[in-house]
Amino acid sequence: MRRLPFLACALTLLAAPATASAAGHVTGGTAAPSFAGGTTYRQPVHKVRRWSPRSSQPVAREFTVAPAALDAGRPATFTFRVDGPMRTVRVRIELTRAGVAGAVKRLRLGYRRTGVRHTYVWTPAAGELPAGEYAVALQAFDAAGHGLRRTARASGRSRLTVQVAPPPVAPAPGVFPIQGAYDFGGEEGRFGAQRDGHIHQGQDVTAAEGTPVVAPVASTVYWVAVQPGGAGHYVVLRGADGTDFVFMHLVKGSVTAVKGTLLAAGQQFAQVGSTGASSGPHLHFEIWPQGWYSSKESKPIDPLPQLLAWAGTR
Repeated sequence: MRRLPFLACALTLLAAPATASAAGHVTGGTAAPSFAGGTTYRQPVHKVRRWSPRSSQPVAREFTVAPAALDAGRPATFTFRVDGPMRTVRVRIELTRAGVAGAVKRLRLGYRRTGVRHTYVWTPAAGELPAGEYAVALQAFDAAGHGLRRTARASGRSRLTVQVAPPPVAPAPGVFPIQGAYDFGGEEGRFGAQRDGHIHQGQDVTAAEGTPVVAPVASTVYWVAVQPGGAGHYVVLRGADGTDFVFMHLVKGSVTAVKGTLLAAGQQFAQVGSTGASSGPHLHFEIWPQGWYSSKESKPIDPLPQLLAWAGTR
């Protein structure tokens, strides 16, 4: 079978515990929505003026992958459209890890109608795909085995490169940072939730305004500042191992520690508030294992597992 260049993009997958099934499902024939945070290549459709073996090959008009960074157990959505004179084409999606020869995963979608947009949703199981950067390729073949004749490079769109997030730190002994009644809220307050123009980098913990905020571990006050249009009054604490803990939307005037102050685990230094870009009293909490914006490689991790571990010691 002759295989011609296919449409490709890149996707980063982040390893995370999950128990979800790896089953996927397909819908087709409708105008699927656009997906923020994904990768899209669009290619023009050229009119076929006369039949020839080359012009009869299927052409990929669209291929979208969302989100750009995927956790195991979370769904990935592939949206695609293939055009051609044939009624159906056989479609598959291949995921190839950077530095590894051959596809790590092949998703066989069977025969799909041409000329309409299809959506395929797939959820990788825990451990099914190692963490790293992956090239995601859409391949389509007609009954004669002819492959796609246009490539991502020909479309004029560049490849997407996403940094691999550092592995989560193991839960360590400590104190829950809010000393009072609290709630973790819904999905919109989770790490990785979509925001206007960015991704949520922490976990929101709802509590009454004025509820004491304490140092979860013995630490040093690394930064104290105000960001009126965002974090409001916020504090960054640095643990002995270099891990930074960020506390945002604190009550104005409640921060009692200054930069360089040593805090014991459980020592109060502020209060839950709603300063900055906040819709109500809550603590926005982040964990940065390699330091808060200490380098281009430094990234926050999901703090919820650590918060739950600390909550179990209350």
